[in-house]
Amino acid sequence: MQRPREETQDAMEPLGKRSAAMPVSLSGLRSRGRAAGLLAGLLAVAVLSGCSVKRLAVDLMGNALAGDSDVFSSDDDPELVREAIPFGLKTYESLLAISPDHQGLLLSTAKGFTAYAYLLQDEADRIDEQDFSRARQLRARAKRLYLRGRNYAIRGLELAHPKFVARLRRDQDSTVAETSGQDVPFLYWAAASWAGALSAGSDDLTLVSDIPLIGALVRRVVEVNEGYEAGAAHEFLVSYEARRPGGSADRAREHFRRALELADAPRASVYLALAEGVSMPEQNLNEFKELLATALAVDPDREPNLRLANVVAQQASASPPCSSSVNRSSPRPSN
Repeated sequence: MQRPREETQDAMEPLGKRSAAMPVSLSGLRSRGRAAGLLAGLLAVAVLSGCSVKRLAVDLMGNALAGDSDVFSSDDDPELVREAIPFGLKTYESLLAISPDHQGLLLSTAKGFTAYAYLLQDEADRIDEQDFSRARQLRARAKRLYLRGRNYAIRGLELAHPKFVARLRRDQDSTVAETSGQDVPFLYWAAASWAGALSAGSDDLTLVSDIPLIGALVRRVVEVNEGYEAGAAHEFLVSYEARRPGGSADRAREHFRRALELADAPRASVYLALAEGVSMPEQNLNEFKELLATALAVDPDREPNLRLANVVAQQASASPPCSSSVNRSSPRPSN
């Protein structure tokens, strides 16, 4: 598996607060119910046995834990999920300490830290005006956790592509070209967590300089498997193209249309990404309001495994940041 490279600054807001890093799927944060019996037996074996048997037991346990589950992604209570995630993350890390190269655990841990950091950042956005100091603390913590998730995704990539990030910094094109469809999950979640860290810490010039690396990873996902997570990479690129230095609103709109085409079910976050990333900077009030209304009209119960992501995006749509900056008196012409 693989890793990223660099760019510049124009940017104290290079990527959007919420939409750039929105994990389109919050699955992979685990349900422990299915594996409860297996865990009990395997933990006993791990404790009583030697290193090789212990590693085997952890690998089997990791396979059980890393399977898809919608126990979190289908929930409609972001605060409950946010409070429940940390125990699972520490469980993953304890297992990875024994089986550090387990791909399923590395991916689930990367997803979990990214999702948890996003929920913390979402809380920071919601309390920003009432408690700026607390919001700043939450963003600092979210940034650290995003980077922790990114590092797990990078570890997954570098199992198959040693020193991927170092090589990516030297030569993006040839380095990403060696990746394949098997690398797509790690490419996507490395990029999502990396961008999340940037959105939570947009004054970090080191992260700002990494913008091209993030883009290289996500564009590779589009090249190899644009249907991954029902078009998640295209949704990501809506915000990326809208916010990055030298980005293009037209390209952002193209990715928006493609994300809608690839979606298995309506996702409120897609509409929010275009509203915040393109309509708001363009001062296009009518489109901005229409996109938010469409996001709010999505039925969270239509697709249970998207329920949590849709609820979070709808909460953001109901109180968009800086909506007053969409100037009624001088909107740019609508497309």
